[in-house]
Amino acid sequence: MAALEALLALRELAGHRLELTLLSPEREFQYRPVTVAEAFDRGEARSYDLAGIVVNHVGGRIVWGSLIEVDPNNHVAITDAGDQIPFDSLVIATGAIMREALPGALTFRGRADVSALRGMLGELEAGTARSIVLALPAQRMWTLPIYELALMTAAYLRERGADAVKVSVVTPEEEPLELFGPVATKAISPLLHARGIVVRTSSLPALLRGRALLLAGSGEVYADKVIALPQLEGPRLPGLPHDHHGFIPVDVHGRVSDVDDVYAAGDVTTFPLKQGGLAAQQADAVAEMVAAELGVPIAPAPFRPVLRGLLMTGGAPLYLRADPQLLARASTVAVDARRLHLTRGETSSAAGQPLWWPPAKIAARYLAPYLATARPRPLSSRLLADRAAAGGQPVSDLEHADALELALLLAECDARWGDYRSALQALDAAEALQGALPPEYEAKRREWRAAERGA
Repeated sequence: MAALEALLALRELAGHRLELTLLSPEREFQYRPVTVAEAFDRGEARSYDLAGIVVNHVGGRIVWGSLIEVDPNNHVAITDAGDQIPFDSLVIATGAIMREALPGALTFRGRADVSALRGMLGELEAGTARSIVLALPAQRMWTLPIYELALMTAAYLRERGADAVKVSVVTPEEEPLELFGPVATKAISPLLHARGIVVRTSSLPALLRGRALLLAGSGEVYADKVIALPQLEGPRLPGLPHDHHGFIPVDVHGRVSDVDDVYAAGDVTTFPLKQGGLAAQQADAVAEMVAAELGVPIAPAPFRPVLRGLLMTGGAPLYLRADPQLLARASTVAVDARRLHLTRGETSSAAGQPLWWPPAKIAARYLAPYLATARPRPLSSRLLADRAAAGGQPVSDLEHADALELALLLAECDARWGDYRSALQALDAAEALQGALPPEYEAKRREWRAAERGA
C-alpha cells in the first residue's frame, strides 16, 4: 500500500526527474481490507497487476524479489536472489509480519483464511457450534475488522435462521471504536444492539484454553469458536535500526533514524497504528521529502495522522473520520455563569454518507482516485479530499447513489457490448464507492471475469 502510494506521489510531484524502481515479491496488489467480506459473499477483494500500474502508468521498472538487507554506506538494497540494487533514495514499505496472537483461535489475516472462516460459519449455521467470540488481542490495533466480522457474522446467521447463536466481541477498548471518538461509539452501538452482539470492553484476551478465553488480570469468556486479529511484528532488516519488535524508527518525514537517504512508511515503521490509509499518509510525507531534496519547489508536510475508516456492516456502510491528536482534549469554560463542556474542533465524524471522496476503503491521496476511476487516466489535481470534516460540502445521499448507479450502468453497458475488461473496471469503481458490491453484481463480476478469460 505505502509503496504504491509513494510511487504515484513521486511521479506526480517530481515528474520524470526520478527513475523509479519497485522491488516486490508479489506480482499483484490485493485490496486486502475487502477480504473480510468474502466469506459472507458481501464483496470480493480486487487484485491489480503491479506491472500495469508501475510500468504502464508510472513509467517505472519492477524487480521481482524480497528485500533482505540494506547496505546504507554503499547505497545498495540486497534482494533474496542476491541482486544488489543501487539507490540514491530508498523507501522501505515491506509491511509487517502477521503472527498468531491467540493459539487455538482462527487468526484472520485475509483471503488465505476465508475458507476456514466459511467452515466456521457453516458449523454455527448447522448448530454444531452455538457461540462465537471476535477477539481483539491488543490495545493498539486497527479495530474496524473485528467489528466488521462481528456485524457480518450476526447478519449472515440471522439471514439463515440461526438467531440463537451468541455473537460477542471482546476488546481492551473502553468503548467500541474508541479510536474514532465518542461519535463513532454512538454510531455503532445501535448497530451492535440491533444484531444482538454483546460487547465486553476493557477486556484483554490473553489465552484460549478449550472453550475458555482467559482475560488478562482475571475473568474468562466461554465460546465454541473464537476469531482473533493477528499480532504484528517488524521484519528486523539487517543494516537498518529497529526496535525490540522489529519495527523501523522514523521521524515525521519518514527518514530512518541515523541512516542517510533511507525512508520508511507504513506498517514497517514504529508508528503504533497499522492501517492502509495511515500507511498512505506516511508515504505522502516521504514522497514530499524526497521531491524537496531533489529540488522540487515544495515545502514537505510532516506526517500528521488522520483516521478514515469505511466500516462494512453487512448492510449500509458507515464512514468514520477522526483526528487522533485532537481527540480526548476536552475543556470546561464559563459562559454567562453556566458551565459548558467543549471538545476542541470537529475531531470526530460518523455518517452513512461519504466523508471523503472518492470514498474508498483505503483512503489514499493518490492511489484511491487511481483505483476508483472506471476509465483509468493520468492523475491530475483531483486527489482524495475530505468533504464534511475538512470544511467542504458533504456528498449528499442522492449524489452518492447517482455515482454508484452510473458506475453500475457503465458496467452493464460495457458487458452488453462484450467489453468485459471495461465492465470489470466499472465494477471496481462501484466497489470503491461503497466498500463492497451488491451481491448480484458479485455474481456478474465472476461471470464477466470468466467471459473475459474465454474471449
